[in-house]
Amino acid sequence: MAQKTAEELFDAEIRRSLETFGKILRAYFRRMPDDSLETLLLISMAVFLGAGNVYQVLQVLGLPKTTTYNRVKNVSVYCWRQLMQKHLYSQAIPLVKEKTSQSESTKSRAGRILAVDDTVLVRISTELGYVWKWWSGQLKRVANGQNVIALILVLGDQIIPLDIRIVSKQGKGLKTKPEIYEEMLRDAQTRFEEAGIDFSQFKTTGDAAYISGKITAFCRGENLENELDEETESYNPALLPTITGIFRGKDNYRLEIDGVVMKAKEWRKEFKEELSSGWATDKQPVIRTKGFSETFGEVTLVFYIPKGKRAVSYLIVSGRPLRSAEVLHAFAFHHRIEEFWKCLKDTFELGEMHFQGREGAHACIAIKIISFLIVNRMKQNLRKFKRFKNITINKLVNLCPKFVDVREILKEHFHGLIPPNHTLDKALA
Repeated sequence: MAQKTAEELFDAEIRRSLETFGKILRAYFRRMPDDSLETLLLISMAVFLGAGNVYQVLQVLGLPKTTTYNRVKNVSVYCWRQLMQKHLYSQAIPLVKEKTSQSESTKSRAGRILAVDDTVLVRISTELGYVWKWWSGQLKRVANGQNVIALILVLGDQIIPLDIRIVSKQGKGLKTKPEIYEEMLRDAQTRFEEAGIDFSQFKTTGDAAYISGKITAFCRGENLENELDEETESYNPALLPTITGIFRGKDNYRLEIDGVVMKAKEWRKEFKEELSSGWATDKQPVIRTKGFSETFGEVTLVFYIPKGKRAVSYLIVSGRPLRSAEVLHAFAFHHRIEEFWKCLKDTFELGEMHFQGREGAHACIAIKIISFLIVNRMKQNLRKFKRFKNITINKLVNLCPKFVDVREILKEHFHGLIPPNHTLDKALA
């Protein structure tokens, strides 16, 4: 039997993904008409056509303009939120269960990290939803845009988004970043435990913007009122479902170590000469010590010099205690969420879609998340073949369509939506 070419393998996988995610989306949007659901799936797959927004899809495939826009805009905010805050877990839970059955060393290499971070989508239009002034780390200045927070699961070489939320600056009961993050962690705990997964096996990481007294208390399990002993007014450590929280610290935090209170900036200088390479720290100078903060309570502090740097940095650790090497190993996975945002912005052109209103803002992000999930699943399945062993999402999106006519595949699956005779003359007209 002749061995299949790479083009044939890619062709088969994209067809399989269309069928699979068609069924998955049908479970999410049960009341949505078939034409509307197929339109969402088609626009999500347009990344293989080099199309970053709906208008470009219309040009390439010849879809009816008004009908297509209406099908996307008619999805309610409630439906989008259900998808981005609840249904994404259905993609992660089977993978976590598979990892749980493997050896401890394999699970350690996988990381099992719940990482949080936000990004700003620069916008200039006032008619788009959730456009306010935000600090952009990429631009190094305040800019008009939409701020989006994500909680992702890092599992080996996979990044699985779990909870995506757009942040608002207007309305009642506005939450801070740590409050949103705490809500995300509570939801994650509920969903994983309902699936029979031990939540304490995870570690969570974030920047200094996401740490608070409530977050460190959540990591220690002290926020569970039903576990508080009324007589001793203390918690039973054996009953607390703790997880490890690892966060970057700021220089202006006041920390007490061995009875001495100083700002973190001074402690970094104090410990610089005491750092030494420890067990399994890969020659990184490090020191771990107990500390106390009026804001965060009792925490573990890990001072270290990052690779390629000279200055001392430090991490605040709360919850389950870890060795210095384990803390550094876990936090090394945190950059994957930056890769996630970079991939969405560059490869999937997250900032190119523009819909008005709250529904439109959610649609822009949700469609790109669906697209990411589809392509990420294709990548993992194709990696089983030797020729695709080192394939990345970027290569999959930019290289494979140059050898496979994705337009013809889409026409076969969406023949009710795509005109069969759409030509360049008609596109120009």
